[in-house]
Amino acid sequence: MAPRTRAAAAGEKRRCLVTGGSGFVGRHLVDQLLDSGRWEVTVFDIRAVEGEERAKYIVGDLRDASQVAAACKGMDVVFHVATAAPTAANAHNEALMRAVNIDGTQNVVDGCVAGGVQTLIYTSSASVVFDGHDLHKVDEAAPYAARPMDYYTHTKIEGEKLVLGANGRGGLATCALRPSGIFGEYDTLLVPTTVKNAKAGKMKYLIGSGRNKMDWTYAGNVAQAHIQAADALTEGGPESALGGKAYFITNDDPRPFWGFMGDLCEGLGYGRPRIRLPFWLIYFIALIVQYLVTPLLRLFGKELQSDFTPFRIALSAANRTFSCSAAYRDFGYVPKVPMDEALKRTLRHFSHLHASKHQEG
Repeated sequence: MAPRTRAAAAGEKRRCLVTGGSGFVGRHLVDQLLDSGRWEVTVFDIRAVEGEERAKYIVGDLRDASQVAAACKGMDVVFHVATAAPTAANAHNEALMRAVNIDGTQNVVDGCVAGGVQTLIYTSSASVVFDGHDLHKVDEAAPYAARPMDYYTHTKIEGEKLVLGANGRGGLATCALRPSGIFGEYDTLLVPTTVKNAKAGKMKYLIGSGRNKMDWTYAGNVAQAHIQAADALTEGGPESALGGKAYFITNDDPRPFWGFMGDLCEGLGYGRPRIRLPFWLIYFIALIVQYLVTPLLRLFGKELQSDFTPFRIALSAANRTFSCSAAYRDFGYVPKVPMDEALKRTLRHFSHLHASKHQEG
């Protein structure tokens, strides 16, 4: 095991590694780290970002323990942001999600311990406590979901446990952040999927009463929380208030789920969802698709690529709000970019997906 890397002297840049730094949240984090001028940034991802010359890029695979260990060696802080998300192409690829989100996270933990890293910040998810029932301003005392809504959430629970359980191991300090409903520039899931569904006429409908509220989080605020948590945890070490703890991170401004989706649709030139569909009927159909149709298709060598899952139906109809009080208290997290400004930034970034551009094309 390498000795703990020393604290950076005044004016000296700290060395950090961002896994998944070429992805959605990772790019926001890398941008903020670089813009601060306080960090020497290395990105570990399966691809590099073209044109970004301020950071060092290592093209590698989290599933390769030797690659991960080499990347972690000598870093002061590791931000483990990378994840195998349940996108349409990989929605049912459980082997990939386990290999990246659980085994890959173990590789990161081991690499940090062996490489003398001081601080490890893990990007978890608020969904680790969601089992389909309403959540009203829940805090970190809430238990993990006994029955996670999908396999991806199961892997995030296991990944979070690995990271938090490693706090104090060889002097490593760890914590996890649980953002809810991330949106913003560089998004590869929420906005593209919404536009695809709007083009197909599916965004005319809303599921349930339409009154359920959800905590959303601008990706820039998620990045901000990572840096603040890293600063506080590095200063305090494994025995600090943050050591081995998880924190909910949101914009602290709950909005009706379908109201926010309507704002996205309207801002991109499509109509707001107005036709209500009964939740239990749609949820029952999604269960049939997941547990009957999908397995049958696999028997014939076909894979269903769809975001029509019980988890996404439950997510769209349940109340999901979280308390950020612990993050405020322990590392001073207050979201810098409010919801309305964050939505404006998101719509501006995705202006190329506006319905008028589609019609012109």
